Amino acid sequence: MKFYRVLKKIRVIFAVSAIALISFAFLDIYGFIPPAAAKYISVTQFIPSLLSFIHTPSPVYLLFVLVILTSLLSGRSYCSFLCPIGIYQDIVSRVASLFNIKKKYVYSAENKFLRYSILCLTLISFPIAGTLLILWLDPFSLYGKFSSSILTPGFLRVNNALASLALKFDIYSIRPIDIKHADFIVIIITASIIFLISFVAVLKGRLYCNSICPLGTLLGLISKVSFFKIGISKDECTHCGKCESICKSSCIKHDDNYVDFSRCVSCFNCVRVCANSSIKFRKQYFTGKACHSKEDSSAFEYNESGKIGRRSFISGLLFVPSILFGQKSDNKQVLYIQDISKQKQYKKKIFISPPGSISVDDFNKNCTACYLCVARCPSSVLQPAVLQYGFLGIMQPFLDFNTGYCNYDCVICGEVCPTGAVKKLDKTEKHLIQLGKSYFIKENCITYTNGTACGACSEHCPTKAADMIPYKGNLVIPEINQSICIGCGACEYVCPVRPMRAIYVEGNRVHEKAELPKKDENVIIKKDDFPF
Repeated sequence: MKFYRVLKKIRVIFAVSAIALISFAFLDIYGFIPPAAAKYISVTQFIPSLLSFIHTPSPVYLLFVLVILTSLLSGRSYCSFLCPIGIYQDIVSRVASLFNIKKKYVYSAENKFLRYSILCLTLISFPIAGTLLILWLDPFSLYGKFSSSILTPGFLRVNNALASLALKFDIYSIRPIDIKHADFIVIIITASIIFLISFVAVLKGRLYCNSICPLGTLLGLISKVSFFKIGISKDECTHCGKCESICKSSCIKHDDNYVDFSRCVSCFNCVRVCANSSIKFRKQYFTGKACHSKEDSSAFEYNESGKIGRRSFISGLLFVPSILFGQKSDNKQVLYIQDISKQKQYKKKIFISPPGSISVDDFNKNCTACYLCVARCPSSVLQPAVLQYGFLGIMQPFLDFNTGYCNYDCVICGEVCPTGAVKKLDKTEKHLIQLGKSYFIKENCITYTNGTACGACSEHCPTKAADMIPYKGNLVIPEINQSICIGCGACEYVCPVRPMRAIYVEGNRVHEKAELPKKDENVIIKKDDFPF
């Protein structure tokens, strides 16, 4: 019996290690974890592992097979040992109990229609619409959105406060980092989803995991024929009800000694609280109606129905107020505000997907919006889309030249992408990918309107596609060579004119190949996070 009771301790140690490692991959603001290592951390998750294998068949991406085999052996242990949403709910549940917010659970019937409808829709929609549903339902993607949009800005605020304090004592090992928030709408959507999951979890336990999550439903189907299962001994059970009241999945009905193992997440809490050891985790055999112990075929019975259980993300919500009212940093440079009625108007038609994504449509079909690329992007140019890609690409990363530009030598997004949506590139390949083309609007340029020298766009153009030519007197003005433009957005980002900039990048829906700059043109490679 000591072995059964130690199962929960093993689960807790494993889960804490997993959530810490996954969180660090997103919150690593100093870049301690190499991009390749961050990717390998992410493919410990089922969906990223599966999608990576689909795009690049390799033994490295076979973790999803191990999860399936583990479910066949011992049920949905993945949901409590590795799933970041599940583990995080466990942590919040523990925090809630410290404030006497503790829920006693009761058995509830399985909502089969909802569970299997969502699973079928997800499977059917993938060949047609790609990851449209997965990006909203995959637990790793949800945790990634939460980490990047909510936790990371909060973490940066703490870091900057410590850096300011350390500076007073002449300590320079902690450095302040500029906070660049996602779009306000993205933050609201993410916070709303997390709040809803949290609220339902506090009241109903793991309702999301066992009624909404398609991965939980899939692993639950496999778990019905698991080799090892939790069972209640009829002869030893005193019907005290402790197991049912602590079951986070609401899948134990102690009156009938039933356990709906398809919804059990192998947390082993019931094993720990059982006073007379009538609940055991042991080998079973499948009879068609019930699963029984091989040692005692009358000892255990299982019911295939019920609901869910688990607490939630309350502690994470502590970060929300400071994030929601934060400001985007776009005003470090001197801005030239012009009368918009006198400016030449334009509107972008195509926004840019990350280098290595081949095309906007291909990216939208394969990206799960886990935001690992957003978290690791050194220039913060990758930001969650609202409707920049249209409805099918909502929440997926795009190149936002209001917050940064794509560094000429940077290939990190392809190195960390866990699903194959962004292909891995070397620097030579990256230099020739044309994400879009720059367009110069002379009527908006301060050299034209104010007679003021500028040249910021040319200074920061890595290929000299934006080159300066004589204009009036000693003044020069940009001229664009679109054939060597790679669409990195450096020119648009540094342009000081507002509200309409004098230069902007129109994306290529399908990424093209740029020409190499001429040998007599000096290529400037900027690696700084901010050009001023």
